[in-house]
Amino acid sequence: MQQVLSSVPKRTPPLGAAQVTFQSAKQHIAAHFHLYASKLALVSDKTHFSLFAGFALSPRAISLVLEGDALPLFSLPEGVCCILAAGGRETLLAARCFAELRRIPCAVYPTDALLSGAAEQTAFVPFGEELAARPLAPADICLDESLLSLGEGWAALQLARLSHFESRALSAFGMGEVRPETELPERTFRPVFSALCALPEEVKAGEGFVLASLLQKDGVPSPNALAYFQLLSLYAAFFLKGKPRKAYIPDYALRLQRAGSPLTSYVPTPEEYAARALTLERIRGPFASEAQRLLGELQPRPAPASGGTSRLKYLPEYAPCGLSAVLRDFGLMEW
Repeated sequence: MQQVLSSVPKRTPPLGAAQVTFQSAKQHIAAHFHLYASKLALVSDKTHFSLFAGFALSPRAISLVLEGDALPLFSLPEGVCCILAAGGRETLLAARCFAELRRIPCAVYPTDALLSGAAEQTAFVPFGEELAARPLAPADICLDESLLSLGEGWAALQLARLSHFESRALSAFGMGEVRPETELPERTFRPVFSALCALPEEVKAGEGFVLASLLQKDGVPSPNALAYFQLLSLYAAFFLKGKPRKAYIPDYALRLQRAGSPLTSYVPTPEEYAARALTLERIRGPFASEAQRLLGELQPRPAPASGGTSRLKYLPEYAPCGLSAVLRDFGLMEW
């Protein structure tokens, strides 16, 4: 793999054992066909199979369209020496899981600006009816400007910055450690996606990334930008004028049911609730000012019609350790 990529001028330092390349996907795919003399598996979701047009006609190509299940990959013949995958998180995870088990090289062409599925070391991958954590092979990551949205990449970095904000608030409430801070680079393709590749995993634990993923599943346009706007607006309103509803107790079971979440909710003790209420008044001013400043910097803002607030309302049920869970416990996530 190093032999092929050494001739590519636009290259970043390796991400773990992977190589990150800024290059046309077509050129990157052609280089793999030149490098390997045996069969190559070309895997994609339904939307992005056209990326392999032309290459799929090669007698050395085995093409497969995946729909979220990795099991069909294991019907491929033993002679496959490399797997190339284009699409979103599920497709990339399935291909990297297959590469790990077959001990073959893998290259991925992400189409999701969060680069989901491109670099995780382990992940839950579906095999038929079974969903289990699987080790994943490191993949050569090709970032093609025609496949990725710069605006959504920038919004993903803003979500990373918001993750730091959230973690500082949670730390003040006695609910975790502060995550690393993210500096925003020049707003052009290579600096933005280089920064995304370098994001520490703990930063991606921010509930903004959870919200963006949920909005993406709903087919919302620009899910990262909308997630950032909705969550930042929520934080700003909370720190500016949010008051705990002391007599209100959320119906945790009903919220989980309505959200359709498989997770469980933690119910704070009366002592924890009281301590958090006191902490809110102590930290309110600085956090409100910072959130308002970030909101004022946001241009352009997503149109209100670009997505509803249902996912935001039930975010605590998908991010039980996030800051929105504190708002829910205070009775501020009902509208």
